[in-house]
Amino acid sequence: MRKWIRIAIVVLAVFLRFYDLGKAPLFFDESVHTVFVDNVLSWTYKYDPAFHGPLLFYLTAGVVSLLGKSEFTYRLIPAIFGVLTVLLLFKFEKFIGRGADYSALLVAISPIIVNYSRFFRNESQILFFTLAFVYFIFSYLREGRWYQLVLASISLALFACSKENFYPIAFLLLLYFVFDVRKFKVRDVAIAVGVFLLFYSAFYTNFYTYTTPFTNLSEFPIVKAVEYWKHQHEIARIGGPWWYYIPLLLLYDLPVFVLGVYAIANWIYRRKNDFRSFLIYWFVVNLVFYSYVQEKVPWLVVHIELPLYIIAGVCLAEMKKKKEKIAVLTLTTVFLLYSCIHLNIVNPTNPAEPALYLPTSMEVKEFREELKAMNVSKVCVFMSPGDYWPLPCYLEDFKTYYFPSLGNFEKTIESYGCEVVIMNQTNAMKAESKIKYSEKRELCLRSWTSYSYESLNPIKVLEFLILRKPMGTVCYFNHTVYFVR
Repeated sequence: MRKWIRIAIVVLAVFLRFYDLGKAPLFFDESVHTVFVDNVLSWTYKYDPAFHGPLLFYLTAGVVSLLGKSEFTYRLIPAIFGVLTVLLLFKFEKFIGRGADYSALLVAISPIIVNYSRFFRNESQILFFTLAFVYFIFSYLREGRWYQLVLASISLALFACSKENFYPIAFLLLLYFVFDVRKFKVRDVAIAVGVFLLFYSAFYTNFYTYTTPFTNLSEFPIVKAVEYWKHQHEIARIGGPWWYYIPLLLLYDLPVFVLGVYAIANWIYRRKNDFRSFLIYWFVVNLVFYSYVQEKVPWLVVHIELPLYIIAGVCLAEMKKKKEKIAVLTLTTVFLLYSCIHLNIVNPTNPAEPALYLPTSMEVKEFREELKAMNVSKVCVFMSPGDYWPLPCYLEDFKTYYFPSLGNFEKTIESYGCEVVIMNQTNAMKAESKIKYSEKRELCLRSWTSYSYESLNPIKVLEFLILRKPMGTVCYFNHTVYFVR
């Protein structure tokens, strides 16, 4: 029976991560990441800390070279890692017993974890590598086999090749094991460190074809990463209050949050000094770190959610009364699944969802198909790069010219023979009187909901939870499209 339950959980995880994976158009960050995939394929890739580590781009380059470019192929690697994370949780049975099955189920249907397993970013693979590190390091401490420490090291190395949050998070996680230092054999540690450096240096040097990081300290990955992200934190590029992630946890994970808080309080009261202590430490460290860092974006909440979901899974397994357990599990599953399906399948570009960051409008994909039907060949885009992404991914089938400013736009349009002109609204206001066009329309590039937590009330929150209605005012980022020929 248990085998079939696990199979059902995996099937559910696969369905939620792969069904209609290419439905939503690429979001801003996803579209920019495609450039780095192209760079990998042309062997011109260079690490840029603003867009994180190289591993995702190398893995996706392999997929794209085999299956071509599409929303599905770009998101395939995150979806695979999302399923692998669920599978890996079953292995935690030796640490948390039946809690492993409950944890796997909860992670399989977590609305936001599923969402960023369907998104061309690094979060999904980081969750897997972090979980793998935890599994192998505790296995080593329990069984003492050298290869377990090596596998923990490889997990950390691949985390390091994924994103810059590795540096503080790995330090904080390793700090937990300082009192177990005598359990680590010097030979095993030496091998593990050597393997880590081998993986780390290979990916950050294009497999040793780009050796500048070895000769120029300012180009060394950790130096570039710390300098860049320290500055972003100082200027609060995407700042927010310390409690930014709490509303997300309450909106999308309420029953899990309650179970987690209850379990933590219970374990502390009963002084549970085993793997549960680490789970509490892991959750608190991530919650405090991401609450402090001035880069408040919804995808980072998944790093807080993963240990919380495992804690909640253990809490469910520890419930003694069967009827109570069934009732709580049913309520939790229904709450998570309802939100998960709406967020990821029903309307994956809904600006009402706080878990989505500036979702690209479905109009973008429709616009591309319309231009194809009209046999358009040349397009001119007048705006800065920050305004036009992800348009380059959807205008690849046309000869498209990009101009960061208007300049002598009349002459430009004429000399380039552009049939369609796209401008942001600022440029359109300046230029419209001088453009000869046969048709004009607005194209919504992306949208979001603007609201303040002070203006929220229980009715708005319930309307969101049940009907997925916006809890504030929906804002639209539109461009003006001119058909000039």
